[in-house]
Amino acid sequence: MSDKLESINAKYNKTRAEISQEIRKNIEKMSSMSGLKEVQVIMLSMRQRLLEDNHILIEQLSSVKRKYRNERAKQMENISTNLQHRYQYNEKTVLIDGATANIKEIVDTIENQISFFVDSIKTVDNVLYGIKTRVEIEKTIGM
Repeated sequence: MSDKLESINAKYNKTRAEISQEIRKNIEKMSSMSGLKEVQVIMLSMRQRLLEDNHILIEQLSSVKRKYRNERAKQMENISTNLQHRYQYNEKTVLIDGATANIKEIVDTIENQISFFVDSIKTVDNVLYGIKTRVEIEKTIGM
């Protein structure tokens, strides 16, 4: 399970770096008026990709959360019925948290990636708004 978590983390780190670099590169292209149309098309495309990737991750998250809840329930039943030692509720919670820590880490990792996508979409929206504003200013000035 930890290998799966490491591969997920590596994949998400790579994705975050690529998206951040792409956003940064396109913001730099905005310095000239001639590049604005290209940047606008690229950013609109990127926004759509981010939305699609975000929705896919949300679906995966619901699946992993279901697995997490089922595993917690299974652990609670196991502790309550199959062990000779009687535990207090808070002790059971600690044992269950320890037994399901790997799945919880995967849930947290996916939630962090979803948060990154949401923030990236906001950044892209701000860039698109900036392009619109810049075009209007250029029209007003008469360039």
